[in-house]
Amino acid sequence: MASSSVILTHQLEERYASKHATLSCHAELQVLLCTATAAYIPMAEFMDLFEKAGELIASNNLTKCIYDERKLVAFHMPSMEWFYLVWMERMYKKGLSTYRRLLPDDKYFEQQMNRGKKKLLQENPWFTFDNYDIVYCRTLEEALSR
Repeated sequence: MASSSVILTHQLEERYASKHATLSCHAELQVLLCTATAAYIPMAEFMDLFEKAGELIASNNLTKCIYDERKLVAFHMPSMEWFYLVWMERMYKKGLSTYRRLLPDDKYFEQQMNRGKKKLLQENPWFTFDNYDIVYCRTLEEALSR
């Protein structure tokens, strides 16, 4: 008999693929999964990817967004700023506030991300992470179940 984690991941349906990432939906759990499939996602493609993600979230009434960044090796501050300050704010207004993130197993990437978040808050005092349920997970199965 298949484990519940295998069943969860097999119910993901890919809806979009680009050179550097994919978007998949899990209808039953109302989840959008954005998976980086390359070491770096150029900013224009990153923005386009999440614009498409926003369309999927709205049209499928998705309530959770999982961003699997484990393949990334480069941290890009302008992409992170746009993601938090523009895209997440827009999604928050549409009712999405639950995020699960899977980070690369790379302490330098994590340090850069944390520095970037600190800088983002200093330069944008109107923004707060308090509006969001953001949890960092180790596996996709954990992200789907939390």
